[in-house]
Amino acid sequence: MTERDAILDFMMGERMKAALIVGTQMAMLIEGLPEHERAGGNRVFSTFLRTLYGDIGLAHKISPQDGWGKIRQELDGSLVMVDSKVSHGAMDNLSRAITYATTISNKAMTFLKEKGLL
Repeated sequence: MTERDAILDFMMGERMKAALIVGTQMAMLIEGLPEHERAGGNRVFSTFLRTLYGDIGLAHKISPQDGWGKIRQELDGSLVMVDSKVSHGAMDNLSRAITYATTISNKAMTFLKEKGLL
């Protein structure tokens, strides 16, 4: 890993982690909506997750590693749940995706600390 790779991994990992946390909050919010509002909430949530999917593609291009693919797999599972109108079912997948994003960031931060850059 180079310093450039570590900086990009740290940046993208933290960005993805924050977005995934927002996703978990959206899933909880949708469950609390009245039934007649859930369809709209699910559409917004699905669009949000698909946007994250695109961001992961960019992150993987910038810094190819297995963690991005694992996050993408978890988003696939989340999208299945959301598209099945069971948004709260996406929570497990999103939690695992947060763990993968945290791992990417942590590896990069450790590298940068060892180089004296953080």
